[in-house]
Amino acid sequence: MAGLGIAEAPDIRWGRRGFYSDELRYPADSVVVLGGIPGAGKSTLLRRLFPGGTEDGGVRVFDSGWVRDRWRPVLGGVPYSWWRPVLHLTYYGLVLRAMRAGGPLVVHDCATRPWVRRLIGWRARRSGLAVHLVLLDVPEDVARSGQHARGRVVRSGSMDKHSRRWPRLLERAAEEPGRVVPGAASAVVLDRRGADQLEKISFEPN
Repeated sequence: MAGLGIAEAPDIRWGRRGFYSDELRYPADSVVVLGGIPGAGKSTLLRRLFPGGTEDGGVRVFDSGWVRDRWRPVLGGVPYSWWRPVLHLTYYGLVLRAMRAGGPLVVHDCATRPWVRRLIGWRARRSGLAVHLVLLDVPEDVARSGQHARGRVVRSGSMDKHSRRWPRLLERAAEEPGRVVPGAASAVVLDRRGADQLEKISFEPN
């Protein structure tokens, strides 16, 4: 710990429950992956912590929802399920390209897709970036309520898959963050109270 309400990474890894801090602080050459099942509140947290959007105080912030919002005026008449795969591929392409330029970055991701986690780990290693995980852990029913509140509901089969994978992902993060994203240096797991208390993710020169 470094001061009241401030936690530094990667020196300490926290378990699943009981971590509450006003601030998470990371080195500037970092990519922070904000993970959680759909509806966990990732986008809500990003909007609150980074009101400047994609470029906020020198931090590049990525959220697939922001890409979707830019595309919707053009593709709004096309069923989302038709263009969702292209959206995801485009989004991850943007993330990987941005990582080549260095940190700091904050990346929104469900974290339940192994191929995405491997890609992020590979690109981080190639770019000399440290990966840090911030995982939002909320009950499935709360996440489903969040989906209805935002007006975008994930298909039942897809949601079931996310929910099945999530507990094991948390176990791996607690054992060794690198088992979630190859090379990851730290993992912080926040419940809803912890997410609500968090006021800042900051980056400092190495």
